[in-house]
Amino acid sequence: MAFADCPAGQEPFTSCQIEGRGAEVHVCFDDQIATYRYGPIAGTPDLVLSDAVTHVDYEPWSGLGKAISETVTFYNDGFSYEVGGGFDRPFSEEEMELGPRRFGWIEVAQNGQSLSRLQCIPDTVSYGFGGGIHDIKVAAGLNWDDYSKTWVGDVVTQTPILFSDDEGGCLLASEFMLGGVAMGDRAATLHKLGSPEASGVFLPDGREIDSMTASGLDIDILNGLVIGIIATDRMWEMPSGLRVGLTRGEVIAILGRAPSGAAPDADIFNALVCSEGPQDIANWHAVIVFGPDKRVESISFISLAP
Repeated sequence: MAFADCPAGQEPFTSCQIEGRGAEVHVCFDDQIATYRYGPIAGTPDLVLSDAVTHVDYEPWSGLGKAISETVTFYNDGFSYEVGGGFDRPFSEEEMELGPRRFGWIEVAQNGQSLSRLQCIPDTVSYGFGGGIHDIKVAAGLNWDDYSKTWVGDVVTQTPILFSDDEGGCLLASEFMLGGVAMGDRAATLHKLGSPEASGVFLPDGREIDSMTASGLDIDILNGLVIGIIATDRMWEMPSGLRVGLTRGEVIAILGRAPSGAAPDADIFNALVCSEGPQDIANWHAVIVFGPDKRVESISFISLAP
């Protein structure tokens, strides 16, 4: 009923009019791009967002329950817009005569915290289950991982890197490296990235930490040695291929499992260095933080006893 409101060459994922708002939403896609359009009914949209179909945060139906529903979420400057569409499957003869009950919604959040949930007027919901975005992702070599609720590409090129220990999992010291910058490196070897500067941050014993910043990489230095690294850009990879931008499922695939007893949908993964190294290495700690889009937002290496 709202198919004509998709851009030329795109087909609908779902659309509806919003209860009490005089507004409508349309999510459309082609084999490259998914788009979100929200605004007054039959008017110029107030907000238009787009994302690559292979990248967009699409969650297929779980296969459970009476209701069939799927969601696509778009992100913009810390805000997220989850659009859902679905219907209840009729089981009895009476339900079949009435036809499927359709439903839909928009969940608006900021930095992962829900701000509002807008309900669709049921009679205006258009939603076509099956194929579509799902098939495009699969054709691109992605697979849905119900364990982590994310899509996983072919990122595993070696055996899992997370080893068992008493703390729930550890990483070899060789993994504590991002784009060639490693924990324990001498600051003098990093001259291509710049020069250390005083940070104004002091340890309890009065020592000041120096810092260096390169594109998406922050480095802490103490006594001429790297004691901390934070990457927020995908260009800085760990030796295993872990980097910013990977989905939670792809991280689990590389690690081998969720570390330290963390749930597969946790926002943070933690892992200590394997303890075979010398004392100055034995306190290294890795922190992988996932954003609201279920992708790696930052990777940090920290020395717990600088």
